[in-house]
Parts: sequence; C-alpha cells; structure tokens
Amino acid sequence: MSAYETDDQQVEAIKKWWRENGKALIFGAVLAVAGVGVGSYWFQYQSGRAESASVEYGQLLSELGQDNREAVLKRGEFLVNTYPKTGYAALAALIVAKARVEAGEMAAARAQLQWVIDNADQPELKNVARLRLARIQLAEGNAQQALATLSGIEGNAFAAAAEEIRGDAYMAQGDTGAARTAYQKALDVSEPGSDTRLLRMKLDNIGSPLKADA
Repeated sequence: MSAYETDDQQVEAIKKWWRENGKALIFGAVLAVAGVGVGSYWFQYQSGRAESASVEYGQLLSELGQDNREAVLKRGEFLVNTYPKTGYAALAALIVAKARVEAGEMAAARAQLQWVIDNADQPELKNVARLRLARIQLAEGNAQQALATLSGIEGNAFAAAAEEIRGDAYMAQGDTGAARTAYQKALDVSEPGSDTRLLRMKLDNIGSPLKADA
C-alpha cells in the first residue's frame, strides 16, 4: 500500500481491491471452512451472506456516487449491523463515518471509526480508522486522546500521516520540541513526489530548535 499518499487514497485502493476480489476471497474462505466438515448448510448460509453483503456494498457505492447522503447512511449502517463479519462492513463503516463528519455529527462518526478499529480484519482499514479518529479527537480539543489513538498505527504506509497528526497534537499541547520532531519524521518518511508543502510550512512556523526553544 506504500504507493498511496493519503488515507483517502488507501481506502479507494482497498475499495477497488474488494470490488475485484472480495467475492472470491470470502467464497474461498467459506469453502475452506466447509471442507473441514462444518457441513453444507453452514457453507450455503455463509456463502449467501457474503453474496448479499457484496450486493449491498455495490448499492452503497452507487448511492455514494449519487451523493445521496440519507441513502448512504441507511444502507451503510444496515450493512455494518447485518453483515459485521464480512470485509464490506468495515468499508461501509468508514463511508458512514465520513458522511457523519461532513454533517458535523462527530459522536456518531467516532462510534463508526471505533467499530472499525475493534472489528475490522484488515490492518489497513484499522489504520485508516485510527488516523481519522485521531483527527476528530484533535479537532475536539482532545490532543492526548489523539496521541493514544495514533499509538496503535502500524506499518510504514501510514507513518507520514500519523507523524503529522502527532505533531499537530503536540503543538496543541504547546510542546514545540516534540512537534518539530514529529513533523520532521513525517517529512523524512513521506513518499517521493508527495505534496509536503503544508508539512514544511508547519516546520518553518516552529523555527529552528535554538530560535523556538530559547
């Protein structure tokens, strides 16, 4: 996933992957379970749920493309509640959380993101949820909570975004030294060719260690 610069791009890549491979992956997993003697009924049941979840997720993407917020929220939450064990549920929860943020419904957004963190099987989706939750916590003035949320981030693909938010949290706490270290680390691990202008501006605003900490 390191070829993608932002968490939004990460999610789009995961969505595309699921559209192309999700059915086969879930079907294969169910087939493996059935093969060890669980029984044909359980196989048919799980296969049917995976197929239904796939259809619901396809409809969700269609409604998202039409900018139909109410339909997105209704179908997304239905998918999360009805098919929580499928990979589509975590993707739907991220979509619902983003819609909630855009509507200023931060508590509902936080709940969806926490659900992804607690329930998603894909580490990438957990990381995206942590990044977005930390941004909300920081915007709400909970810098320490944001730092705690970021501590769960794993993998180099999300390091730059995590370090930049960590720097923002330290700045909110008035710790310019820690913020400078985080911003510099974010800059160091940013993908070649990525837009780092805002990050460099944040570093410039802090200034050099001697100037800023004197």
